[in-house]
Amino acid sequence: MKIKRLFRFEFWPFWLFYIPTYFNWSVLAIKARYTTYFTATNPLMNNSGAVNVSKLEYLSKLPAKWVPKAKLINSSIPANDLKNAFDALATDFPVILKPDKGERGKEVFLIQDFDQLVEKVKNSHYSTLLLQTYCSYPNEAGILFYRYPNQKQGVISSVTTKEFCVLKGDGQSSWEELLRKNMRVKHRLEDLLKRTTINWQDIPSKGTHQLIEPIGSHNLGTKFTNGIKLNSTILERRINQWADQLPGFYYGRFDVKYKDWNSLLKGEDFSLMEINGVNAEPTHIYHPGYGILKAYRDIFSHMKIIYEISEQNRSLGIKPKRLLPFLTELIKTATR
Repeated sequence: MKIKRLFRFEFWPFWLFYIPTYFNWSVLAIKARYTTYFTATNPLMNNSGAVNVSKLEYLSKLPAKWVPKAKLINSSIPANDLKNAFDALATDFPVILKPDKGERGKEVFLIQDFDQLVEKVKNSHYSTLLLQTYCSYPNEAGILFYRYPNQKQGVISSVTTKEFCVLKGDGQSSWEELLRKNMRVKHRLEDLLKRTTINWQDIPSKGTHQLIEPIGSHNLGTKFTNGIKLNSTILERRINQWADQLPGFYYGRFDVKYKDWNSLLKGEDFSLMEINGVNAEPTHIYHPGYGILKAYRDIFSHMKIIYEISEQNRSLGIKPKRLLPFLTELIKTATR
C-alpha cells in the first residue's frame, strides 16, 4: 500500500510535489521585480488569497441563499456561549466545524452532537473557528475561474468533481478490513477507527455501502476527478454571475455542493462552501493516473495567469504586499 502511494504523486506531501514550482515562482518574481507580485492579483482578498484568508469574510459578500449559514467563534469560548452560537444557526446536528483561516482540509470536522462540538473547539490549534450548517447535497465540485482586469468576462480553466470516500461490502471482510485496504484513507486509520457511528467488526453484505468521509478534501480521502468535459457556456455564465458579486476577485476556485449538475447550471439547489484565491490549485491534476508532466504544465500555466493578472492590476495602481508583512503572516500560518 505504501509503495503504491509512493509512485502516485497525488499522495506526495505538498512541499515535495511543489518543489519545481518554487523555481518557477523565482523566475516570475524576477520578471515582476517583486517577490510578492501575486498578492496584487485579488485586491478583494487579504494576500490575494495566498495565506491567512478568512473564509467567512468572502462568503458573506454573496447572497445568503447561495451559502450555508455560519457563525464565527473563538476556540476559548465557554460552553454556554458555544451553545448560544449553535442555537443562533437555527439548525440541527450534524454541523461543520473548521478553521476560518485554515487550508487543505486541516481540522475540518462533521460534528454529530454538542459534546463532540465542545471537544473539537477546545482542542483546536486555531483561535478563530467557523461553525457552519451542514449541506447534505450529494455532489461536490471545485471550479477554477479567472478573469483579466481588462476583460468583462472570465473563463473556467479547471473543473474537478469529487467522490467522497465510500467503503463497499464484499460479503467477507469487516468494515475495518475494508478500511485498511483503502489507499485513500490508510494514513487516517487511527482517527477513523475511533468513530463509534460504525461497528468496524461487522461484516457487511456484498454491495453494501458505507460513507467514511463526507468532507470533500483530497487530504481526507476524497477522490478528485478531472471534470473539464462538464465545462460549457452555461456554466461559465453561472460562474461569472458568482464572481460578479465579488468586485476585485480575478482568480480563484469556487468549491460548491449541489443536488445534480442540471440544477447547478440553472442556479438551483446548490451551496457555495468556500472561495479560494491565488492558493487555489487546478485540482483536476489529482485525477488518478494524470501524468506528472501534465500536472506541472497545468500548474505553471496557472502561475503565469496569476502573474499576468497581477501585472495588469499593478499597472492600475494596485500594490502587492511588502515582503516582510507577508512573511510574518506566512510564518504565523505555517506554525499553527
